[in-house]
Amino acid sequence: MTWLWIVLGLLAVVGSITWILPSPMERRQGERRMAALRLGMKVRILSVDNWVAERLDVVLLSQYLIWTDKKPRHVTLWRVPDRTEAWASPPEANSRDLLAGEFDELLRALPNDIVGVGADSGCVWVALDDAKADIEPDTIKPLLDQILATLLRQG
Repeated sequence: MTWLWIVLGLLAVVGSITWILPSPMERRQGERRMAALRLGMKVRILSVDNWVAERLDVVLLSQYLIWTDKKPRHVTLWRVPDRTEAWASPPEANSRDLLAGEFDELLRALPNDIVGVGADSGCVWVALDDAKADIEPDTIKPLLDQILATLLRQG
């Protein structure tokens, strides 16, 4: 009977410690976010609005961004699955004109893990579910630089 209590006590201790430790997915997210910070990017957790939530079936996304002293135009575009036109602009964003030409080519070249692209208030960003995504920060940084350069040319 004593052994039973010892085993149950050890299981309770091990279970408590295991519950506190981050899961492999959470560790991967943390490593990606630290790598992004080392590359000069910032990471925010974005609570999406109703328009995006209805189309992407998500509530929270990770937003990787770079700050700039340049003034790129305000842009918000989202990759909507199961549509003939992959990218869409919320009505209030007025970004539909970018769905043609050079910026459209850039959007088509983006990895599928990136579900949002935007620029506002001196920053350029991409949104993704970094727990599931296979894209790494050292790939995201050049994409952000390319998005910024393209938006500045589009003026």
